[in-house]
Amino acid sequence: MKTLPKGANAPLASSGTVRVELGWPSGRAALDAVCFAVGDNGRIPSDDWFIFYNQRQSPGAVVDLATTLAGRAELRVQPERLPAGIQRLVIAAAMTDGAFRDLIGTRLTVTPASGEPLAFELTEAGDEQALIFAELYRHGTGWKLRAVGQGFRGGLQPLAEHFGVAVADDDPETSASVPAPIEPPHSPPIPPRPIPLEATPPPTPEPRQRRPRPGWLTWGLALLILLATATGALWLFKPDWLEIPGELWAETRDYFAYTSSTSATLDAPQPPTPASTERDSRTTASRPLSTRYQAPTCPWDDAPVFERYHALGENYVRILQRVERSNKLLGKWRNELRQSATDCPAPFVDGNRQEVEQLSQLPISAWMDESIKLNNCAGLMIKRLDKELNQESRPIIIQRLVRDADRARNLESDLTDIARDLAYLRNKTSRLIDGFEENIEACGL
Repeated sequence: MKTLPKGANAPLASSGTVRVELGWPSGRAALDAVCFAVGDNGRIPSDDWFIFYNQRQSPGAVVDLATTLAGRAELRVQPERLPAGIQRLVIAAAMTDGAFRDLIGTRLTVTPASGEPLAFELTEAGDEQALIFAELYRHGTGWKLRAVGQGFRGGLQPLAEHFGVAVADDDPETSASVPAPIEPPHSPPIPPRPIPLEATPPPTPEPRQRRPRPGWLTWGLALLILLATATGALWLFKPDWLEIPGELWAETRDYFAYTSSTSATLDAPQPPTPASTERDSRTTASRPLSTRYQAPTCPWDDAPVFERYHALGENYVRILQRVERSNKLLGKWRNELRQSATDCPAPFVDGNRQEVEQLSQLPISAWMDESIKLNNCAGLMIKRLDKELNQESRPIIIQRLVRDADRARNLESDLTDIARDLAYLRNKTSRLIDGFEENIEACGL
């Protein structure tokens, strides 16, 4: 037999039935052996796993308090049959009289079905009335025994509450000593107030007097005063409005008529015929330069100016696309000419000649002159509208003049850009013609 000191542990053969015997000196205070089957949280799953003198078996008789005699108690445990939720079996004892210091030498013996028995002997204790002797706990796939020797003051109740047992306090003396509550004396009911035979009627409210609403005479007088005030204000601040009301309405009518006419879709006019189809660089005749300044003039009204501007824009786009196409062809044919080891084929020469002829016929100079004339018209239009704005004071007319002036300024800006681009396209066209002629000369023609 192996005796364990306090706090030591040793493996225990768990197969079969394990006998746990608790022996104490006879003739002294009696002990009540108990067992708590607890889980991982250190508390019993239910009160069924608290084994003591009033409940000697656990569920399934896995733990059985078999013998309780004077100076001896025995528990029989089958560890292999314990549920997986039970992790420890705490073996303890409690006493009602005295303390465990009077039971020094109490011995706990654990005897497995096969294997060496283990023992723990109480060698020190105080005034505790409950004490944990040992515990059987799972270790891997087997079991071990640990010698504890921990005491509890107060007897079985604090020990049981420590492991989650709900202990009811059934002390008849305590319940009998509690006096019954004293009911307060009942006061006699207060009699209701007597109802008078004739009730005083409530005062009748006086009818509200409705305020008279203003009639048609009042409204007419107010309208007359308002008209007189407005007429006086017009006479004071703008007397010409009273003198020429017909002119104001006529100008308003002209404004709306002008707006509707300018929003109509107009067909682009025919482009002006260029003075010559020859390139400007090949023109031998020189124009005489005038030494006198000539003020810009505009031979058209506002509406034709915008019509010719739209036609100019359409032809500018066509010229730009035609020049870009010729530029790509020139680069392509130059590469073919460098890579060709034989004589130039006839389609190659004809294509270059055709490009020279078509580029020479582009009316770029004529459209440049057109853009310059339209730019002069836009400048004159801006000056005229600014002058009218300075002389005008009627809001409706001022609004129309401001819109027309902004439109004229946008026109002048666009025409300036188009004229600059046409000058660039004219120079580029001249270089393209030279390039196509160089291709023809390279073919020996």
